[in-house]
Amino acid sequence: MIHEFKTPIQVHTPHGKGEALLLIDYNINTNSVWIVRLHGGIIKHYDSNDILTYGNLMKGEGQIIEIPKHWKK
Repeated sequence: MIHEFKTPIQVHTPHGKGEALLLIDYNINTNSVWIVRLHGGIIKHYDSNDILTYGNLMKGEGQIIEIPKHWKK
């Protein structure tokens, strides 16, 4: 299954902040793959273990996330 986000989702990756454009879900035994646009128009594919999403302010969730130390800032 491929899901296109009508409104891109703000995410943080090992390469910095970006916008998730697509999500590819293969099956329950395989992690999903996120297609992310990074600063400068760079497109990268990330395993779901390498994506952090920000909270939804409309639901009262915060925008603070804990970025792993080994990820580039």
